[in-house]
Amino acid sequence: MSLFAQPSQSKPSPFTLGTQSSSTSQPQPQTSQSGPFSGLFSSTTSQPQQQTQPATSNLFQHVETSQPAQPATSSLFQSLGTSQQPQSSSLFGAAKSTTNQPITGSSSLFAPTASSAAPGASFLATSQPQNQQNQITQDTQQPVAPSRSSQPAYFDSLLEKGRKRARDPDGRPDFGELPGLQLGLGDIARKVREIGGVGVQTTGDRAADTKAHYLLAASGVNPGTTRRDLNALNNQSAIAPSLQLPAEWDPDTSRFVDHLQQQSTLKMISEGVERAHRSFDAFLEENVDINWEAQRKKIYEHFGLLSKDSNKNEALSRIATPEGKGSFGRSTRRGRTINGDRSGQSTLHRSIFGASSLQKSVIGTPANAQKTPTLFADVEDKSGSSITPEDRFSREKQSRFTEKVQALNYARLLEKAYPILNEFKNVQTQSGGDSPHQLLDAYRALIDIVQEKVEPDQGREFNAPKERHFATAYLDEISTSAQQMDIRKRILDGSRRALEKQFFEAAEVLISRNAKEADLGGIPTAINKIRAFIRVRFAHKDLVPDGVELQTLNNDYCWALVFFLLRCGLVNEATEYVANNATSFRAIDRNFITYITSYARSPDRRLPRSQQDRINAEYQQRSRLAPENSLDPYRMACYKVIGRCELGKRNIDVLSQSSNDWLWLQFSLAREVNRAEEVAGDIFGLEELRETVREIGQRHYGKGQEGLGGYGVYFHILILAGMFEQAISFLYSYNYIAAVHFAIALDYYGLLRVSDSSVSDTELLTHNTKELPQISFGRMIGYYTRDFRAGNLTAAVDYLTLICLNSDLPGALGKSQAALCHEALRELILESREFAQLLGDIRSDGTRIKGVIEQRLSLIRLSDQEEFLKTVTLQAASVADDNGRTTDAVLLYHLAEDYDNVIVIINRALSEAVATDIGEPELRLQPLKPRSKNDQQQQQQQEDSDPGSSFSLAAVQDPAALARNMIQLYQSRSLYFSRIRPLNRETCGTLLRLSEARALVAQRQWAPALDVIASLQLLPLNARGSVPLIRAAAQSSNSLPQPVGRNLGPLLLWTITCIGRQREVLGAGGFEDATRKGMREELGGAARDLMTFAGLVRYRLEKRVWEAVTAVGGDVGGY
Repeated sequence: MSLFAQPSQSKPSPFTLGTQSSSTSQPQPQTSQSGPFSGLFSSTTSQPQQQTQPATSNLFQHVETSQPAQPATSSLFQSLGTSQQPQSSSLFGAAKSTTNQPITGSSSLFAPTASSAAPGASFLATSQPQNQQNQITQDTQQPVAPSRSSQPAYFDSLLEKGRKRARDPDGRPDFGELPGLQLGLGDIARKVREIGGVGVQTTGDRAADTKAHYLLAASGVNPGTTRRDLNALNNQSAIAPSLQLPAEWDPDTSRFVDHLQQQSTLKMISEGVERAHRSFDAFLEENVDINWEAQRKKIYEHFGLLSKDSNKNEALSRIATPEGKGSFGRSTRRGRTINGDRSGQSTLHRSIFGASSLQKSVIGTPANAQKTPTLFADVEDKSGSSITPEDRFSREKQSRFTEKVQALNYARLLEKAYPILNEFKNVQTQSGGDSPHQLLDAYRALIDIVQEKVEPDQGREFNAPKERHFATAYLDEISTSAQQMDIRKRILDGSRRALEKQFFEAAEVLISRNAKEADLGGIPTAINKIRAFIRVRFAHKDLVPDGVELQTLNNDYCWALVFFLLRCGLVNEATEYVANNATSFRAIDRNFITYITSYARSPDRRLPRSQQDRINAEYQQRSRLAPENSLDPYRMACYKVIGRCELGKRNIDVLSQSSNDWLWLQFSLAREVNRAEEVAGDIFGLEELRETVREIGQRHYGKGQEGLGGYGVYFHILILAGMFEQAISFLYSYNYIAAVHFAIALDYYGLLRVSDSSVSDTELLTHNTKELPQISFGRMIGYYTRDFRAGNLTAAVDYLTLICLNSDLPGALGKSQAALCHEALRELILESREFAQLLGDIRSDGTRIKGVIEQRLSLIRLSDQEEFLKTVTLQAASVADDNGRTTDAVLLYHLAEDYDNVIVIINRALSEAVATDIGEPELRLQPLKPRSKNDQQQQQQQEDSDPGSSFSLAAVQDPAALARNMIQLYQSRSLYFSRIRPLNRETCGTLLRLSEARALVAQRQWAPALDVIASLQLLPLNARGSVPLIRAAAQSSNSLPQPVGRNLGPLLLWTITCIGRQREVLGAGGFEDATRKGMREELGGAARDLMTFAGLVRYRLEKRVWEAVTAVGGDVGGY
């Protein structure tokens, strides 16, 4: 019998893997078989059959027929053909023939049909095996397609697919869910039946199959394992019962109830798990908001595949694939618009869980002991090891800067001006380290630009612009407006004055160091100091190159003296010197007196057009026609400065100049005028100067280049040119402490353009739609607080409130800056958990203490307390509650005036404390952190003097004590009490009584504990055997609040335990009177009532509680 053979049935099963043997040897017509798989695996032809014999099919043996003609049949694993000679077929082998005859109509599952194929071809090998008894020749041979490995897992997959097809409600295989080139078990059965009937093989046939297992083993098939796997396929295993038959009826009702309770518990657990999965998916859907389209756009922009200024919708439509499928694969997010916003939500929405919608945190993670890394993608960390939070000089500098920032905020609260640049400059002067001196020069330049003056002889009196004084003019994006022109003039004049003051100070230092060569003498006026400076330069042979003659006048190098007076900004002194020597100057140059006088009188330092043309002509004539070394170079320099001659060549070749001298010449030649009215050759303003500065930066201070003089030189140049955003970004790579405080000073006066945090959260320097630079000021401030906010929260709050300096900006940008400030404060609150210090506290008498943030409400643009509570405190309280910090949540909700939520949280904590088993450690709350060290000492003193008092009502560990404190506070104030729902008040009172009863049970005070439990009226202790009363108590327990209802089981256990112990106490006396006996009987009746009650509410009790109740009830005599 074949392996697939099954007993003959009247109706073959679709899951039967055997084939029905033919019981007769009569000729049968062979017809073409059609079906869903007939065209896929076989090419069956219909031929007239003259004589047929029943063929036998075997897994490992060949099938031979003695008829001269054999119809073409379809096989599952091999190619079977028709021949004029007897042939044999095998499931894994091949059909053999004694003669080489053409094969027609053969089909195979794994090998293509050949016009002249080898009868012995097998799907497991491409070569034809040969033996001594039978030599097989082949006219043509085609390669056989590779086949699936016949491993046990393959038959397991067939079995599984057969089960799926068996469960089809229509009784038909569901071809839509199956691969196109795989068969089910029913199809396998039909294919096997087509091979032939089951017959008895002869000994010769079995002898011819002795080498088949070698071929199978060489192809990776284990015949023994394969046969066992096939034997495992039976009718019963193919059909999976959809419903389990009910077990045999069991008269034991307790076992049935246990089974029912177990099934109910498992169902509740599965529902809880599904509910948790759904809630987690909903939480991810709500909070994990990754805008894949925006991320893809950033990647395209990074690699240059998309320009930043291109329209967003057009860009996304160009690079997006059809049907909304992203280029990086199909997104699993649902309901996302192209900008990632949900309907009904603002683009400024922020999460309160630290990272806003999975964006970068505003304040960053706290700094570790290592060097603080930069968090901006466009900033390269070049500070080295010198700027780390652990550096002593850095810590001292940060401490001094913190004091100045706190003083700044105090002045802002009083609405007074504050000389922030002078204060920061003093800190930079006092701090050690290796900071370049150009940082001080930059502070001096900014002081001259904003004209922040401090009178040292009048103490703290100063004259400084108010907060955000230049914001409107500086942020005006119209370059031709009057405001923009005024601010550019201010930058040019201030930078020139700073360079002139710096040169004069350097001249005084040189004179003091070389007093002998200077020979100052007399009254040290400005002119005399410049004369002394010239003498020192001449003595050092640094005044002019060798071979150049200087013109003298009364023992003075007159032209050098005038030039250095102009270089020091002493224009009036230079004019006075020329006027005092007018006769001599007219002899030398009769027009120069007119030029310098007009230059000094003009507020813009410009000559009239007639004088401008004349001085230009004279300059060109002298420079071209004069013999070499015959002109005084300082005379030509004076002409160039006063007349702005030859603007295309803005340097002096003959004179030796430093970088500051060259910069001064640029600012002396630059003018801000109406370009429509100015001659094209005379146009040289701040914008042209900035272009020159950009070229210097690209040439000498690009990536990988240090530049001459270090980073301080280029930073100073950027500040002088009014390129404040580029200066902050450049300095941040080298010295982030200095960069942050320069940015604060500039932003305080409104001289810094800030970016929208929702647009650029990874880059420090960006550009707006008009290619104007802008700085991510808010995140820069937030990241800076990482160094010290763990130990100085007040300083961190002072820094973060500075983000709201930009809340006065028009439109959505100002709102986004205020929202960024509030988000930073929320992150600080949640990270530090210093709620009492940051948000305020309450004393034992209910007096409220303002926190650090609440004291600065006006600085963070929150006008009233209600808005502050809504935007900050409520959200922080919600997060604290979600994280299980009960005391924090109670304090925050109380500060937010949500008193009903306070009681809800207290009820939950009390319920958990009461549910703790007696004998186990009691539930302790994490106490609230004290506001400060002084407050902590004061709290300790109060607790020592009066254990019932506390500095903070929420600074307790016992949930019952916390509940009593808050209830006592609310009962003393009707305003608080009226805002709490009566149900929550009653629940809190009940839980407090339960907590008292639990404490009495733990103290083994049985009678007082029973009195407290009886007063709650939760259990039928006074039913006296009345079943209706017991049923009524059981029904009323269903309507108990959840915090009380969850403790019904422990309460029942305590009560029965107390009854049993109290009965033991009553029976332990030396004599038993009627009173004791009556009390024992009354307690016994109460125990029986409780056991009846427990049976009615059994499904609401935990299994361990029910077992404990039944055990204790049996000891007590409850049944």
